[in-house]
Amino acid sequence: MGENQRYVGILLDTLEKKQGVLRDILLLTQDQEQVCKQDDYNEERMSELMNKKEVQIAKLNELDDGFDRVYSRVRLEVRDHKEEYKEEILKMQEYIRTCTDLGNAIMVLEDRNRSRIEQFFMGKKSEYKMSRAKTAVASNYLKTMNNTKVMSAYFVDKKK
Repeated sequence: MGENQRYVGILLDTLEKKQGVLRDILLLTQDQEQVCKQDDYNEERMSELMNKKEVQIAKLNELDDGFDRVYSRVRLEVRDHKEEYKEEILKMQEYIRTCTDLGNAIMVLEDRNRSRIEQFFMGKKSEYKMSRAKTAVASNYLKTMNNTKVMSAYFVDKKK
């Protein structure tokens, strides 16, 4: 039973670390939201935040994998002896609730950020199209003007 108790302790530690990583991801997502809200989109800062977030997501996946491996070892023991692990189970449930809440908050922010970024790039796309259209008009005007033959004033005034 001592080994199983250690495994349950590892599960609790893993959930606590997962909660911390999710908080870090939430903070990074909030920073991304601030970048999205600014009038002058800072692509460099956004890229930096995305890289930091990618590292945190890798940690989160590692913690999830470790939790699953350890839980598969003690699942039957904990399920069969619920009273002995009652305190630990309650702590795990609380960590899981908090992690779920953090995950939901992150998803909501991600959706908002995604729509803001899409709007930003749609605006840039329309600006680019407008710029191309203006360039095409100017180019056509220059071609037209270069191909026309202007009558000189000499021929007009010669009738006198």
